[in-house]
Amino acid sequence: MFLARPRYLAEQDEPLKLKDGRFNLLREVVDCGGKDAAHQVFEAFYKIKGLPRIQTRAAYFAAKVGVKAGYVQIKDLGYRWASCTPRGDLHFHWKCLMAPLTIIDYIIVHELCHMHHRDHSKAFWNEVDKVLPDYRERKEWLRIRGAELDL
Repeated sequence: MFLARPRYLAEQDEPLKLKDGRFNLLREVVDCGGKDAAHQVFEAFYKIKGLPRIQTRAAYFAAKVGVKAGYVQIKDLGYRWASCTPRGDLHFHWKCLMAPLTIIDYIIVHELCHMHHRDHSKAFWNEVDKVLPDYRERKEWLRIRGAELDL
C-alpha cells in the first residue's frame, strides 16, 4: 500500500498523514516517544486505513473462491502474513498492507483457499491456481521481498 520514508512536520492535525504519496509524521511523535512511538503510529495507520481495503478485497475474492469470509482483522501476527480460523475469520498482519496490491491479493486468496483445504496440499494449491494462475510469481515475490516490508 504505502512504503516510503516520512517527512517530519512540526504541525499537523494527526500524528501521521499520507499526502501526495508521501508520509508526513508529526515530529513531536519521535521527539517525545522515539522510534517505538513512531512504529506504533505507523502500525495504527495501517490497521485503520488498511481494514476497509482488505475487507473489500476479501469479499471480492471470497466469491471467486466460492466461500464466505468471516470477520476480518488487521493485527500483528508476528512472523505470519495472515491466518484463517476454522470458522472463516481472516487475520492479516498489518505489514502486508505495505506490499503491492497484487501481493495483498495473493495473501487474501491464499487464506480464503484454506477454507477448502486446511493444509498446503496439491489440492490447496490447485484452488489458489484457479483464482490466481500467476500465484507462483506472487508467492516468490513475497518470499524474496517480504522482509523489506518493515518500518
